[in-house]
Amino acid sequence: RFSIALFSLCAVCGVFAEDIENPITAVVRKTLISTARSCMDHVKATEADIEYLRGDPPYPEKAACIIKCLLEKVGIVKNNKYSKIGFMATVSPLVFKNKKKLEHMKTVSENCDKEVNHATATPCQLGNEVTSCIFKYA
Repeated sequence: RFSIALFSLCAVCGVFAEDIENPITAVVRKTLISTARSCMDHVKATEADIEYLRGDPPYPEKAACIIKCLLEKVGIVKNNKYSKIGFMATVSPLVFKNKKKLEHMKTVSENCDKEVNHATATPCQLGNEVTSCIFKYA
């Protein structure tokens, strides 16, 4: 169940892959699951908190904290800011075979760089901001 919920989170880092069963995507998925477990421990989240990740953002605070932690660990968030370079470094290995998708992800990274609000009310809201933007454009 946790894997399914986390796999929905992989839209942030991997649904863009051409072939869900390719070796790169499998490694990314396994790493994301392990990293998300670590983030759950870090923010003291429960299985109930992760259930929110089955839906679309915005997420409640604990779920947003899991997302922010995960985004930090994969480099999409650095120094409490969205990183378009980190986003491209994360998704490029998953879409590099498809030039059209790679160009689309560059556009997503640019749009989110312009739109993500870094002056949010709570520390974890950046997780919602980034995820919402990626869902919006990807």
